[in-house]
Amino acid sequence: MTAATPARNDVAARLAVIAGSINRRIRSAGGGLSHGMLSALATVSKIGPIRAADLAHHELVSAPSMTRVVAELEARLLVTRTVDPADGRAALIQVTSKGMDAVVRARAARAALVAELLSSLDESQVAAIAAALPALEEALAR
Repeated sequence: MTAATPARNDVAARLAVIAGSINRRIRSAGGGLSHGMLSALATVSKIGPIRAADLAHHELVSAPSMTRVVAELEARLLVTRTVDPADGRAALIQVTSKGMDAVVRARAARAALVAELLSSLDESQVAAIAAALPALEEALAR
């Protein structure tokens, strides 16, 4: 891990402000789902069948909070619960085709809003942002 320097701290602070501003702008593009619901749904669609406790851990929320989120997603027919074959007392949550469609639509709507932000930039500015994406993706994957 690289030590923090004033320059790194400045980049971190600016990036945090920018990420927050973008997040606020795209939050409305969730297709009627809260940020927490959409995040949980996207995680289930990416990971596959998962226990609620594991999903809560992945989403960094409490188990009771995740139980409420999953119940709402299930009520909207976006996920289903099935018995965990490894432990009949537990349930696995998996995304439905309607849930996958909701994730795809929300991602497309959010991408369109970000594309609109980028439309005011020139090609060199967009290229500079594109060049930074792999490093950001790698940092998030850790």
